[in-house]
Amino acid sequence: MNQLSNLRINKTKLITYACLSLIIYILYKYRIMVGSIFKPFAFSIILAYLLNPIVQIFERRRVRRIYSVLIVYLLFLILILLFALILVPRLVKDIKVLVENLPQYSLQFQSMVKDFQSSYINSNLPQGLKDVIDESIMNLEDLIIVTLQSLLDSVVNAFSKILNVIIIPVIVFYLLKDAEYFRKQSMLILPKKHRSKAILLFRDIDNAFGKFIRGQIIVASFIGILTTTALSIIDVKYAVFLGLFAGIANVIPYFGPIIGLVPTIIFALFDSPGKALYASGAFVLIQQIESGILTPKIIGESVGVHPVYVILSLFIGGKLMGIAGMILAVPVLVAIKLTVRHFLRYVKHEA
Repeated sequence: MNQLSNLRINKTKLITYACLSLIIYILYKYRIMVGSIFKPFAFSIILAYLLNPIVQIFERRRVRRIYSVLIVYLLFLILILLFALILVPRLVKDIKVLVENLPQYSLQFQSMVKDFQSSYINSNLPQGLKDVIDESIMNLEDLIIVTLQSLLDSVVNAFSKILNVIIIPVIVFYLLKDAEYFRKQSMLILPKKHRSKAILLFRDIDNAFGKFIRGQIIVASFIGILTTTALSIIDVKYAVFLGLFAGIANVIPYFGPIIGLVPTIIFALFDSPGKALYASGAFVLIQQIESGILTPKIIGESVGVHPVYVILSLFIGGKLMGIAGMILAVPVLVAIKLTVRHFLRYVKHEA
């Protein structure tokens, strides 16, 4: 009888694993199509996750869930409107002027390259070193053109996908309103004997994941505001656009500050080397504030993962999902780390 029961359990497990493998294969094979469909839902889940703690604050004050969600929606809408009224007109103007001046910047950059080349062609440098410098300049020029084009394409795509703005608030509303329902349904999928352990795991992931995501958004906002202010004082063109870009890029560990710095230095150089120097100094100062004050105070040691694993996760995330993958790489890595830790603890306890 026990053998028959074990056979049925093993058969059920086999079917479950086979179905999961098939789903993973289909998702991978049609990842581009699935990604385009899933992105609004993924963004909605993240937004609902960020807003849920605010909803819970109102609930603790004995406000019904539905009214708490509506209050948070109203506050969030006011925040978006303020952002739109204050920053969007300037941002749109910056992007428009940037697109119009891009051919001029390209010619200006080529002129700067020729001036630099002429300064060392007649020098006493070995010919081999001159060839290396020439090749490096050509590679740098191609990289800058590709980077600027990619940056502009990203902005255009963001505006062209504005239709997602219609569906995302609807999804977020139902995720917030019926959060308890979704939580219970997710628990029902798990076997009863593992539910208590799963709750502990999800609680740990929620603490680390939530602290990291919310902290990164606060830090990125500070970086964006400080960068925009500094570039405006230095009188670098497109200060709002570059500040916003630097804030978003800063979410990516290690590489983010460099990604945010490069466009700023390029556009500052088009005005004068002095502005580029001041902009570099401002970036260094802002990054010192971020690494020495903001991140330790706001995010703390919520990641607790070796830098090698973080960099590896960034490369994998970037390969799979581009910039979005790099932004989500560390939170996913933290979730995997906590899952493995709980699993090993469970195996040790069972042994």
